[in-house]
Amino acid sequence: MENKKTAKLETGDRILKILECFTLDKPEWGVSELSEHLQVYKSVAHRALVTLENRGFVKQNPVNQKYTLGIKLFELGMIVANQMNLRSIAKPIMEELCEQTNETVMLMIVDHLEGICIEKVESSQSVRYTSPMGKRVPLHAGATTKILMAYLPEDSIRQIIANGLQSYTKYTVCDPDELLRELAVIREQGYSISANDFSLGGMGIAVPIQDYTGNVVAGLSISGLELRMSKESDRLVWLCQQAAFEISKRMGSR
Repeated sequence: MENKKTAKLETGDRILKILECFTLDKPEWGVSELSEHLQVYKSVAHRALVTLENRGFVKQNPVNQKYTLGIKLFELGMIVANQMNLRSIAKPIMEELCEQTNETVMLMIVDHLEGICIEKVESSQSVRYTSPMGKRVPLHAGATTKILMAYLPEDSIRQIIANGLQSYTKYTVCDPDELLRELAVIREQGYSISANDFSLGGMGIAVPIQDYTGNVVAGLSISGLELRMSKESDRLVWLCQQAAFEISKRMGSR
């Protein structure tokens, strides 16, 4: 009985080792090269691949008879991705960032070409800037929303501009060409800093958060008084970048 259990464990380990052979650099394997790579008999490698193929974990190319990963692994990956809840991953890192900066930290996403705050950690400062959870805000004004707008597809950016750029203060960028230039700079430098363009006296620093696909899925920001934040903007940018990097890493980003 013990020998049978051991044999099953060895078989399972062998199958996992076969799956681990498939990489971005080497996405396709033949039976012979797999058996040579893993130092197992060709018949053993073939049986394992047939088992994996029957369960949808690999598929065989009918032209060259080599194997690639199958749709089943994509399905399992999506389950893992869905389990990586953005808010629960980000919250402890946001709390640490708030403690480091003593400013309000917000997490914002895009929905129907508007920004929505889905999580925040309030500053303990007597005067602070924040956004209510769930409130929709324009993407063309404010650091957090601009970082999101900067990474939208070009047609979405053009649609936002076509819908009209409302002015909130005298510093709001409402000229389409000027806004496009600003978004290009944001993409190039990888962060956004804005002051007074959504509310006078306020300042924000924001950076993008990526998921496992490399797409920008949220913006992380520090918001507070311009009078306080402008004095140490370089340090705040760095802290915000480090926090966003950690969140992105936990979301599976490379």
